[in-house]
Amino acid sequence: MKSNVTDNKWRFASALCLVAMVTVVVYWPVLHNDFIDFDDDVYVTVNRVVQQGLSLNGFLWALTTFHAGNWHPLTWLSHMLDVSLFGSNPAGHHATNLILHAANTLLLCALLCRLTGFVGRSLAVALLFALHPLHVESVAWVAERKDLLSTLFWLLTMCLYVWYAGKPSMKRYLPVAIFFALGLMAKQMPVTLPIVLLLMDYWPLNRATGVNAKTLLAEKIPLLVLAAAASFMILRAHAVVGALLQTDQGSMLLHSGNALISYVKYIRNMFWPADLALFYPFESDAVTPLKVAGAFGLLLAITVLVATQRKSRPYLLFGWLWYLITLVPVIGFIRVGGQALADRYTYVPLIGVFLIIVWGVTELAGQWRHGVVVAGCGMAAVIVILSVVTIKQIRYWQNSHDLFAHALAVVPRNWLAHNNMGILLAQHNRNDEALQHFQESVRLNPKGIEGFRNLGNSLLIAGRNSEAIEAFRQAVWINANDPESHYRLGYAYLIAGNSDFAQQEYRQLQRLNAAYASSLLDSIRILGKH
Repeated sequence: MKSNVTDNKWRFASALCLVAMVTVVVYWPVLHNDFIDFDDDVYVTVNRVVQQGLSLNGFLWALTTFHAGNWHPLTWLSHMLDVSLFGSNPAGHHATNLILHAANTLLLCALLCRLTGFVGRSLAVALLFALHPLHVESVAWVAERKDLLSTLFWLLTMCLYVWYAGKPSMKRYLPVAIFFALGLMAKQMPVTLPIVLLLMDYWPLNRATGVNAKTLLAEKIPLLVLAAAASFMILRAHAVVGALLQTDQGSMLLHSGNALISYVKYIRNMFWPADLALFYPFESDAVTPLKVAGAFGLLLAITVLVATQRKSRPYLLFGWLWYLITLVPVIGFIRVGGQALADRYTYVPLIGVFLIIVWGVTELAGQWRHGVVVAGCGMAAVIVILSVVTIKQIRYWQNSHDLFAHALAVVPRNWLAHNNMGILLAQHNRNDEALQHFQESVRLNPKGIEGFRNLGNSLLIAGRNSEAIEAFRQAVWINANDPESHYRLGYAYLIAGNSDFAQQEYRQLQRLNAAYASSLLDSIRILGKH
């Protein structure tokens, strides 16, 4: 008996060591990557508060700000800590992301081992989680620290819940609630975790057979209250910066259709992770009734199938509902931004699918004489292939130019990549090339206010003042309450020698934004005399 216990402990320790080693080796190239000129500036490089490092003022700012359209004080504090430790050296910031990803992988492996007792299966799920190319975005992008940090507290909450479920008490419940709250303060993705804990009660904890259903539901109420509060904060943050897209009945149906299609696309990309990119633009023409009906039918069929197997194979229902439920906050029923889907959104949800695959393959392999050996060899081959693809994907993130160029190469009609490439080229005084990218960006996304502003700036540099004015007018037409657009339009009028129209924009800015109004007035005083 002691021999079996010792053997299991040795296998468990070996599994953790293997997971940590492989994760670090595969992701080691990320330490040579630079910051990206997309959100990394907003979160770190040009964020004045973060650049001051940890401080009392920074702590208070992190708790109260809706900067970047989010409320995630722990994430802000982690970036401040990195600045205090590493300054502006990107290697240190990337190292923190790698450490967090490795920690998440170890926690996942340990959690599954504790829940199921299967070391080999838990190791396989953890390796798929650690090395899948879809997760590169969450690790290689410094601004996605929130994804890694929230998942860390997500998994710690689950570990503590297992401890609580063994001997329920308020003393054991309080840490569960605290760590859940910490996860919500890193990113609001864990809002579905209380439902996942109910799934754990069903399998593998099997509490549903020994504890009254009302008791199981009542246990989750304080966590649901925390989730509701976090949801309110993030919706308010999105609304403050205008990130929530206005919807009517027609657009809600369109977004719901895109959400159903995205559920299927994520699974497709999991099995065939090719042509992954920073941004996948939402296009209404791609949401056809046939695609929506097909996606709904497939999802319904899988759900019915796993439900029929719930008694003999409970892991199927657990893993599938994990996938469906944890994607709800980011699947796009309420759309934020212009993406149709995003690789980073799969960081937690795909754990459920990985579990189904590993448990299912193991069960099938056990029915054949040499099935376990064949399955093990197949798993090793899959891990090698995923590692190679992940290393290749990390290289695309080594600098902004390579990242945007890759996005343009693999995703058609990528207006965001055109816009960002234009900004990058303009910063390197390659205005003619930048202008072409801005023109393509606004052609593909005629409602993109930033694209028209950037196009106007580029046209001004090229001396094409009348065209610049038209571009800024278009930006104002898209959003009449955007102060920067009015400021740019007023400045363009001044450059073109029309101070009267510039005065009109100044009066608009007096109503919208005092700081922009003051800046334009200074320009009028200087340039209006010439």
